[in-house]
Amino acid sequence: MRIDRASLKQTVKARMAGHYGTLFGITLLPLIILALGIMVLQFLLIYFTTGSSVWSFAWVLPSPLHTAVSPSIRWAFSQIISPPMPLPAPGSVGGLAAPAAPWWVILLFDFVATSAAMGVLTWWRHPEQNRSLLSRAFIGFSPRYLPGYLVLFLFTSVLLNWPAYLPFASTYWGIFRLVWLVLEVILQIGLMPAFYLYMDLRDAGQGGVVAAINLSWQLMAGFKGDYFILLLSLLGWFILCVLVVPIFWVVPYAQTLFAAYYAALREQKPDLIPIPV
Repeated sequence: MRIDRASLKQTVKARMAGHYGTLFGITLLPLIILALGIMVLQFLLIYFTTGSSVWSFAWVLPSPLHTAVSPSIRWAFSQIISPPMPLPAPGSVGGLAAPAAPWWVILLFDFVATSAAMGVLTWWRHPEQNRSLLSRAFIGFSPRYLPGYLVLFLFTSVLLNWPAYLPFASTYWGIFRLVWLVLEVILQIGLMPAFYLYMDLRDAGQGGVVAAINLSWQLMAGFKGDYFILLLSLLGWFILCVLVVPIFWVVPYAQTLFAAYYAALREQKPDLIPIPV
């Protein structure tokens, strides 16, 4: 089973025409706000620790790929290209050894990016709605969604990724992590629509986290390989994100493409989730 990826990409690019500013505001603006906040926090920590006035990007650039292309969660696919760093990487900031991309910063970026992905879906369906950019971007933080959204995020981004955050180093542990990574790729792809589904179920009052996980797996049945090929087709864009500048195109495009793919999945299996959108 497959979705016409070429046609879907053309549709996404056509829909994005004239709306780049809106999508930039939904997908990148919250990450920029978060990055500025973290930079201020790091500045204050360095200032009160050493007395030095140093502005640093060390904590806000964990990995261009990692923060740029996450559609709803940190997919295991992106880890293959740019693995997260479970241990602090030594760096010198004004004479102070500072970690680059602590694990909590990576998770925080993921948490905000996932909410933004949900916001992109609301735009994809109802671009005519008069809603502020930040209300869409931070939709996951609204009281209606936040409790289940947090549980679902912890399950997909922390529990399923727990080997990446352990400091063990041995041949056997490396083999185990490699095997787990393969399993995680399959699991994360199968759970790709989970956050979108959770939002739809909450809107319809027909379920929560458990239902979203179950329906996600059913919705992706027969489409996991197709979705993985979609990710591979974006590999060139992901690699270009290392140059940072392409992120400003790749983030809105990738987020919109994944939202459109979910909408196409719903059309392929209309009887599986008979709720309005």
